[in-house]
Amino acid sequence: MSLVVFLPLVVWVLLGLFAPTVLADVALPVPESVVASLGLVTLIAGFFRQWQWLYWCAWTAGFYALIQMGLQQPLSQQHVAVLYEALPVWLSLTALLLVFIKLPVLLSPRGFLLFVAVGLSPLLLLIEPFSGVLAVLNPAEMLSLSDELPGIGLSLWMIAMGGIWATVLLYKNASAFRWSQLVAWLAFMIFVVGIEQTDASAWAALAISGSLLLALADRMLKLAYIDELTGLPQRRALMSELQHLRKRSAVCMLDVDHFKKFNDRYGHEVGDQVLRLLGSILKSVSGFKAYRYGGEEFTLVFSHNNEEKLKDVLETVRSKVANYPLTLRDPSRPETSGKGKEKRGKQSNKKTVKVTISLGATTKVPTDTPDSILKRADENLYAAKKAGRNRVAIE
Repeated sequence: MSLVVFLPLVVWVLLGLFAPTVLADVALPVPESVVASLGLVTLIAGFFRQWQWLYWCAWTAGFYALIQMGLQQPLSQQHVAVLYEALPVWLSLTALLLVFIKLPVLLSPRGFLLFVAVGLSPLLLLIEPFSGVLAVLNPAEMLSLSDELPGIGLSLWMIAMGGIWATVLLYKNASAFRWSQLVAWLAFMIFVVGIEQTDASAWAALAISGSLLLALADRMLKLAYIDELTGLPQRRALMSELQHLRKRSAVCMLDVDHFKKFNDRYGHEVGDQVLRLLGSILKSVSGFKAYRYGGEEFTLVFSHNNEEKLKDVLETVRSKVANYPLTLRDPSRPETSGKGKEKRGKQSNKKTVKVTISLGATTKVPTDTPDSILKRADENLYAAKKAGRNRVAIE
């Protein structure tokens, strides 16, 4: 799902390579189309309080404004040539800064100042001494293999940096929003490489806007269907799954034994720690889809009704949880940073506790509805608790 954010960029590049007349024939209102697309992203992101998107809208608007103000003249002019050589360096540096720094909430004074700075920073290239320094730093010249191929160095740089960036995102299993940041950088870099294309800067900005919108849609979908605490799909996703159960299926309800007493004794933060642990263990065991039903209850959905295999998997889950030594976090906080360092230098005897779960499972029958199979699994869960907890009941 995350890589779908590349779709607007891929469509633009393919049309530019294989059907350039299609782009040329489109009467693109410039700059109204860019303003409208970025405005739409800003409006939706602001409404849902997704402030990070707004910083990237400002970044995109700033570089689009720079291109319109500084690169609409022939490259034979000295100051335009210097700006063109400095542009990929500043694009890369500012994009990486936005990726790595911790972005504050936009409505705070610090956030507003950073937002303005992000939007105005591209215009620094209009100051000739500044652009001249960055032009000297451009590694594209060092990567040029021949004077006969002046653009090869810039292309190699884009491929190398983009490849490293994409590798890091794949390794981290990054979100769609993280991938859309790479798309934003790539779109403007492609513009720099193919600067002669008509309205290329506008198409680049539109591709970025489309990518940010797709990333925003992905984020909203996950907020609606994914539980933030455990990282598991939540009840809404479960009910959708149960509507399409196969004939040979099984459902299990499980919850944490004595969770209320545990919460009352150790506090809600430790309770959340338990739920995160359970979510992590459920994701580590294969053979089912796990959902957070609500509170301390979880639901497992199996695509088979083999009771022997079912019991083996559920016993594995039960055993993993029961044998995991959960280390309780120290609730006391040091008053000063000095005391904190001193405390970290000493060994602390942190308390560990054991958590157990009870599980109740049932296989699907032809007359089952989502409610009926959940009710039967819940009854089996109650039977497991009544029989002494920390056990599996299947019927």
